[in-house]
Amino acid sequence: MIDSVTLLGSASGQNAGDAALLGAIMDACDEACDSKLLYEIPTTNPNFIYQSYRNRVRAVSVMPWNLSLRLAGLPTHLSLGRTDLGLVFDATLFDRALYNPFFNFLSSYRLLLPAAKRRGKKLGFFNVTAGPVTTLRGRKMLAEVAELMDFITVRDQGSADLLRDIGVQNPNLLVTADSAVNTAPCSDARIAELFSTLGLEQGAEILAINLNAYRDTWAGLRREPMTKEAFIAVFAETITDVVKKLGVDLMFVSTQKLDEPIVKELIARVRPAKKAVLVSNSEFDHQEIKGLLSRASLIVGMRLHCLILGSSSLTPIVALNYLPKVGEYTRALKLEESLVDLESFTVTDFAATILRAWERRAQTRAVLAREIPAMQRRALHAAHLVSVLRNGESIPAAIEILARS
Repeated sequence: MIDSVTLLGSASGQNAGDAALLGAIMDACDEACDSKLLYEIPTTNPNFIYQSYRNRVRAVSVMPWNLSLRLAGLPTHLSLGRTDLGLVFDATLFDRALYNPFFNFLSSYRLLLPAAKRRGKKLGFFNVTAGPVTTLRGRKMLAEVAELMDFITVRDQGSADLLRDIGVQNPNLLVTADSAVNTAPCSDARIAELFSTLGLEQGAEILAINLNAYRDTWAGLRREPMTKEAFIAVFAETITDVVKKLGVDLMFVSTQKLDEPIVKELIARVRPAKKAVLVSNSEFDHQEIKGLLSRASLIVGMRLHCLILGSSSLTPIVALNYLPKVGEYTRALKLEESLVDLESFTVTDFAATILRAWERRAQTRAVLAREIPAMQRRALHAAHLVSVLRNGESIPAAIEILARS
């Protein structure tokens, strides 16, 4: 019987996307299991966990004075020993800075999870992104961790292809979708209150803008990455040009506290024709951000979960492909024409893509209305597999059925 789960991923409260994932995963598992499971969550910010979720949660502090270097340490080891199931979530299976436990969790999983498996604990990849992995050691480490899993659910086909390419033989693999597509927005009354606070009119045309502090440095380009100054210059000139043509309000959105300084730099460089406001996860939670994005006319964004929180509300998107997971998500929605290739990032091309997306908003909403419900159903498959484990049923049989649904 599985009654308790350790959730392994980023849970610091710094990122609205991670916050949305945690809530969606716990809600889905509780519903699938028809029970309030206990979730132990290794975190550098226990208060965030207790203040943010109504699920049965136990924050596990992974600060250095608890003999821990983020996930690599005694607190996570003990948590995996106490709980019945360990679930890895989100996009932490990459090999950049592989042996730096403050930045990279893959090496921590390789350290901790074999011991949990030897103690008879169940393990799973819960709607993860696999990669990028560019080193032989990283590929080997990812393969070794993947083979430990009782089930693997990945949120895009590219992740499944990567796992097979690096030699993963684990048969219990299923392509699903990102858990955050099932995040609930805040109430309509709260949205109205937020619009009033921000000085925005409900019903006004709003262009939402999201910028990532990583810019194009993760994009795997054939050219050298742009400097921050050059990247912001292209972004700012493009948005200024677009706003002059459209005459819309601007909503700048920061879903990761790391991004807020660069978003503010962009705001200072843009000369909007009308109003511009900042929506930051320093001030608003993930449900409030989703509520606000649901009222935008178009989102131009980089962070995957900013795009997910908006598009799952049927708000059209333009996505900058700074990491493969962004391209995978956009293509899964059948919105390839809304994907910005950063190999050649120019004002002319960027502005043209935004303006075309603006004209196609009605058609894009129709596509989202068709694709998002199917994606939301697929995202729940991982929670169903947790219930299958809990009931002692066959994972291979369940995956075979889910793969056809």
